[in-house]
Amino acid sequence: MNYARSICLSATVLLLSASHAFAFNFGFVRVPDWMDLYIGWLFVVTCVGWIGLGVTKPRGVPFNQLPNTKISPLANFFRFGMLIAFIILMLMVFVGMGLRRYAEF
Repeated sequence: MNYARSICLSATVLLLSASHAFAFNFGFVRVPDWMDLYIGWLFVVTCVGWIGLGVTKPRGVPFNQLPNTKISPLANFFRFGMLIAFIILMLMVFVGMGLRRYAEF
């Protein structure tokens, strides 16, 4: 539990300190600076959903078999929350890349 708390606090400090200097630029993945905070929070929500799903899913069931398995409502909440956050995250990354390329053009 102590490790999880320190990991969450470290990630929060790193993501909340986003400014123009910390705007990410991983080669072809460039997004406008104002999207950094949104992408950071969506990444955190996706990670929390993934960890929550890993904790609440039935033991011995792999992640790719979860749609075919009867799971608890809490695990279902984590699953759908993670999927929604991940889909919005990917949409924002690709739209952001398009906006950045349009601004450079």
